Amino acid sequence: MMPASAPLTAPPPKLRLDHVDGLRAIAALVVYFNHAYAHTWNPYHRVYPTGFFGPAKYLLVLGHLSVTVFIVVSGFCLALPVIQQGGDLRGGVIGFFKRRARRILPPYYAAVALCLILIWTVLREPTGSLWDVPLQVLVKPSSILVHLLLLQDLFATGHINYVFWSIAVEWHIYFAMPLLVYAWKRFGASAVVLGTLVIGYGMMIGLEDTRVGRANPHYLGMFALGMLAAHIARSNAAKLVTLRDRVPWWLVAAAALLVTGGIATAWGVGLSVQRFHFLDLPTGVMAASALIASSLPKAGLLTRFFSLRPLVFVGTFSYSLYLIHAPLLQFLWHYVFDPLGLTSAPLFLWLGTAGLAVVLVSSYLFHLLFEAPFMRAARSTRAAEPAAIPTQ
Repeated sequence: MMPASAPLTAPPPKLRLDHVDGLRAIAALVVYFNHAYAHTWNPYHRVYPTGFFGPAKYLLVLGHLSVTVFIVVSGFCLALPVIQQGGDLRGGVIGFFKRRARRILPPYYAAVALCLILIWTVLREPTGSLWDVPLQVLVKPSSILVHLLLLQDLFATGHINYVFWSIAVEWHIYFAMPLLVYAWKRFGASAVVLGTLVIGYGMMIGLEDTRVGRANPHYLGMFALGMLAAHIARSNAAKLVTLRDRVPWWLVAAAALLVTGGIATAWGVGLSVQRFHFLDLPTGVMAASALIASSLPKAGLLTRFFSLRPLVFVGTFSYSLYLIHAPLLQFLWHYVFDPLGLTSAPLFLWLGTAGLAVVLVSSYLFHLLFEAPFMRAARSTRAAEPAAIPTQ
């Protein structure tokens, strides 16, 4: 006889999380191509290539929106063990921060050291490329302390490595995680998601020209959207089960993608860059919906696509790819491809093929040395405890 305390409904089948790694890989590769593209023209004068190569300028928009995707993925993955624990942080607040620090900080500090070594040696000369921003550490040594304290979303943004700002953003979101978990149990999903969106966007719009605005506080709402996606995909709550089963989430994701693309096309690259935070909302809805759709018990086309083995493989070391691709890209551009005198299109082609291969191999080796030793052995745990976001 079934004990009285047993659940009335069986839990949903274990989520296949390969698709999460695949989605990470896609976002990481978009970021790489965004920065590769930026090496084919002068980013400071906003002079975009024209003709057949012209539409590639929208990589500058997609690169940033990949940040949003990874923030949503992070909220999704970190909510899964909370759901399994009945709404509590596994190991408590201290255990949560220990796991996050062990997962994020060792490869991050190794990447900071690598970037500084390259800046002090072979990448110290300004070249008119995007890498000129990290070189500011040569005249502002205090930037090193800022990065060690993970405050580069507020100060010295872009110094050492122009992608590190997002590590600080996500690190700061972690400090809100215990409060979000408590509020989720106390007030419910709707209140938390709407509250974080209102508070985050209120701060972003009201403090847009301040250091707080620079830290993108609206990403807190994107993180909450990811948490909501996890609850819809995994929870046994009746309302959430109904949402999971009756809403065509792939269609919601497609509609949100079309809205994002339509707005970006209407605004153009310049206005889209200035108004990134408005594009982040439909992008966040798209990412959350895609995660729900690809997490359903019956594998659909979206699940199978995200779970392609090459994508899953790249996704397992996407954090390392994010951390070190910028200095590697600068080295390849400056010492290998730029001396050949290539025009924009051939240069982008070489950076996107041979250059990408070199960066992927180097990132995987970095992963083996500085990331893998700190990752848990179980694949399901790795998927539920993600690294920080690859980003722009």
